[in-house]
Amino acid sequence: MDTARPEYIDHAFRAVYYGGDSEREIDAFAQRWNGLEPEAFTRALESGTPEEKALALFALSYSSPDAQASLYAALESLEPMEQWASALCLGERKDEQALPVLLSCFEEFLPPPIHPLGREGGLYHSWRLRAAYLLGEWGRRDLIPALRQALDKAWRLEQADTIDRKHVWHAYQDELVYALGRLGAFGALAGFSLPPSRLQFWIVLLACGSLQARTRYGDLLTQMQIDQTLKEEVALVLEHRFGFSAQEQADCIEHYADAYLARLEWT
Repeated sequence: MDTARPEYIDHAFRAVYYGGDSEREIDAFAQRWNGLEPEAFTRALESGTPEEKALALFALSYSSPDAQASLYAALESLEPMEQWASALCLGERKDEQALPVLLSCFEEFLPPPIHPLGREGGLYHSWRLRAAYLLGEWGRRDLIPALRQALDKAWRLEQADTIDRKHVWHAYQDELVYALGRLGAFGALAGFSLPPSRLQFWIVLLACGSLQARTRYGDLLTQMQIDQTLKEEVALVLEHRFGFSAQEQADCIEHYADAYLARLEWT
């Protein structure tokens, strides 16, 4: 990242050109729109490509508290990329006008494609994960049914998908489970027909969500193996919320990483 460049520019480009060469995209945008100042993003929002308009919405939202009018206008756009981008920006501000579009993210553009450049699931799928994260962050328990329904749909779609594509669903499902945990929805997995290792993995992830573990500990795949304090906190949730014995707690926690990796082999 160019240290002389405002941080919001890098955040905006990563939101749209995830997994790619953001420096190349930044240079190309600056040449096409004559700079990286707010005026350049305003021009792109008026007459750019759908991707450029989405990028401009993120940049303007991150750089100005007065971007609300532009975000509301884009929320009514017939172009899905603009609509989703504006909803995500408003969602970060916990603006309830974005809620219908954020919820629609769980229903549209499914199943996701596999991008030829390795951007698994495509841009909309990346934004779908972001929508799940944001709704978990809102703390609204009335959103639990929608998140659970999205998880159920994602699980059923994974089962119907081809073996070489099943992994595309995993990050999205995990984000939904973690969001449900943040909202205290400990019974959200009731009724799911899951392999035992997947059920244990998601139960631990629910517990981690309730503990805000990603924020407090970082990467769960690593920390669940090495951080004794995290293990003890998760064990308490498994005991108090799920009635697990000490042995069941230990089994779930110690096999968390194994279950994460074993999904690649499931049919």
